[in-house]
Amino acid sequence: MNKKNYFLKLYNYSFNLLNSLPIALEPLPINYALNILKPAIDKIQEDEILKIHNFRTEKKIGTPGNSNNWQGLNSIGMLMDRFTILIIREWSLKNKVHKNHKKAKEIYKKQTLDIIEAMTHTSPGTSSMNTKITNIKQSLDYSTWEESFFGMITINLILWEAQEVLYIKDIAQLPSEELRSYIDWFSKGNIKRNECIQLCEEYFWTI
Repeated sequence: MNKKNYFLKLYNYSFNLLNSLPIALEPLPINYALNILKPAIDKIQEDEILKIHNFRTEKKIGTPGNSNNWQGLNSIGMLMDRFTILIIREWSLKNKVHKNHKKAKEIYKKQTLDIIEAMTHTSPGTSSMNTKITNIKQSLDYSTWEESFFGMITINLILWEAQEVLYIKDIAQLPSEELRSYIDWFSKGNIKRNECIQLCEEYFWTI
């Protein structure tokens, strides 16, 4: 299995994961994402991490590609963040109330495959990616690539679902308590997302 095939397997795995979760098919308040979706993710986490581990058939996947010095922040961690967001967006366009299969296919062909190609050729990054100034303590204790990837796609999913309602509603009309819940969650969720970016970058090169 080369790196490109491995990333394509991650893509297929991710779609199957999203299909198995109780994702709301229309925008709902943040409580649904945090009280229904997140517990469902937590419940299957251990089994899903094992699945990710089991479809890696080669002993070594994380070998540096042939990228040039201008790689900058186009590291596995940053690209994996974009990769998982594109998967979530494609899945939403195929499954949610306002379906758009044509746009979903375009995302896969024009963006997702480009990201996969970039990840295939990338090398270890040198820049620190988790650099937000905050008093929120880091909370993730992942110790493997598989944990870090699962954390990445699921935190991006919860962030996506939690903020979706803000795009279709007038924020000024939302109850102040609900707005405070969004602000509180996004600050914590984005820190976790940044941690996953850093951990994906670090652990990928160990597998």
